[in-house]
Amino acid sequence: MSGYTFVKILLFIIFSALFTYESSAKVTKGVWWWRGEDVKNVKVFSKRLQFLSSRGVDEIYLCVDLKKFSKETRAFVKAARAKGMRVAFLSGDVSWIRPGNRGFAEVLETYLSYQRRAAKSERFYAIHLDVEPHQDPKLSESRKWQLYADFVLRAAADIHAAGEKVEWDIPFWLDNILVEYGEKKGVSLLEVVMEASDCVALRSYRDTAQAILDISKGEIAFASKGKTRVVLGAETGETGEGDFVTFFEEGEKTMQSELSKVVHALEEAKLPYGAGVAVHHLKGWENFTEKEDAK
Repeated sequence: MSGYTFVKILLFIIFSALFTYESSAKVTKGVWWWRGEDVKNVKVFSKRLQFLSSRGVDEIYLCVDLKKFSKETRAFVKAARAKGMRVAFLSGDVSWIRPGNRGFAEVLETYLSYQRRAAKSERFYAIHLDVEPHQDPKLSESRKWQLYADFVLRAAADIHAAGEKVEWDIPFWLDNILVEYGEKKGVSLLEVVMEASDCVALRSYRDTAQAILDISKGEIAFASKGKTRVVLGAETGETGEGDFVTFFEEGEKTMQSELSKVVHALEEAKLPYGAGVAVHHLKGWENFTEKEDAK
């Protein structure tokens, strides 16, 4: 990591002590929206926005091709804001961590161009990144996680230098991975990511409130130090990883009940930069309704 990048990260940490994150006063409720082509059809996305609004959602992580659908995306973001939902731009590719890869730089350039051209009501509130090094089978374990740590720092520095906010999707076990951080060795990867981020969205995929909170203790403890917002995620799909990972078997009613308990616990925690819960993902959530309607 270059000295320039490290200085920018340190400046972000210093300023983090002075400014609070947008909407930090309440516990937010988010959703991952992977079908970016939905923005092409006003009737389709309006119906889905109404579905989310009726369930108390106030932030959306939207994966969309901004080069193809810039105009349509502006209309979508404006419509979501009119319903009380802010929107983050969701993107990610494991290849970005490799030295010399320009993929993220190109995505960031496109994102910043969109932000400059969009009206205030049409802008994203943050860039939300889902980069999963464990999906790369060619790199060794230690190599892939160090490359990821270095990438997180570079990306965060560039995003913050542009005056934007960054959020990261992360697994709940990053605290078990040690990397180099500046001149330090053996630093928890969780610490690196959370110190460089405005928010982390945790894949805390379990099917009870207690289990979700239990596997999120490290992230919640770190967030209590006042540097990063933390969002706890719940899964709706059939993952094949065990019934305890997802609400696929239990359905929407149980998920909503358990998430309300998580929200209460996060409100009690009074994290200085705020907190949230989020559902992965919109299609799985809609499928709950379809299954229940079919009964």
